[in-house]
Amino acid sequence: MLHMIKISRGKATFCSRYVKTYKYMVERDLGHPIFPSIFSSFNGLMASVARIGLNVARILTGQFDPVINGIGTANTSVALIGGKLYALGEGDLPYEIQVTSDGDIITIGRHDFHSSKPFMRMTAHPKVDPDTGETLAFRIHLVPPFLTFFRIGSDGRKRADVPISTMKCTALIHDFAVTKNYAIFNDGQMVISPLEILRGRPPMRVDPAKVPRLGVIDRCAKDESGMWWIDVPGFNMLHAVNAWKKTMVRP
Repeated sequence: MLHMIKISRGKATFCSRYVKTYKYMVERDLGHPIFPSIFSSFNGLMASVARIGLNVARILTGQFDPVINGIGTANTSVALIGGKLYALGEGDLPYEIQVTSDGDIITIGRHDFHSSKPFMRMTAHPKVDPDTGETLAFRIHLVPPFLTFFRIGSDGRKRADVPISTMKCTALIHDFAVTKNYAIFNDGQMVISPLEILRGRPPMRVDPAKVPRLGVIDRCAKDESGMWWIDVPGFNMLHAVNAWKKTMVRP
């Protein structure tokens, strides 16, 4: 849900609206939730198998189509990308929203930034360069490549993907950091493993044996050949406030 306060001519107008995602519209019409949550829907083997089977049956009978329409909530952040305002959630593509002159919030629709290849999700924390208008973003996958870096031009059009094959599993990379020249990713100990469902456990877990790493890649990289990783034991980053390159001055 989005909230907004518009102040004009000494008067404040408060507006609160659900983002009309595909998930919201389907569940609103049915009157109850049907989309599973990676955080809470998989606890216990039999219950998880039953829930998966039920959702497969719903897809096959045409009750909903998450592959084409997504399953996101667009409730994590908002960002101005290519001159348009979007509500974002990392489980889906962003939804374009618009603020009307009278202070209302309306949902325009799901947006893939004119991508030449279909993709289903992106981070809820893209970074917009205030100088160029370019947006840097990424998405994680449950299958290789587990991480993909990409850019969106100031014209709102997505550029080519840069798959990161040096990621060995699906880490919960929720955010990343950007400098004028580089993008930095934290490959931490929070991992997502669908096979855990077969053990009756939630797919998201902590891997205490894993050594966290920081991956650094050129912002304009065409591929990952120049990317390097640094071991950072004990470092598990969820959000990045800022990043910059520091020049060492020798006496």
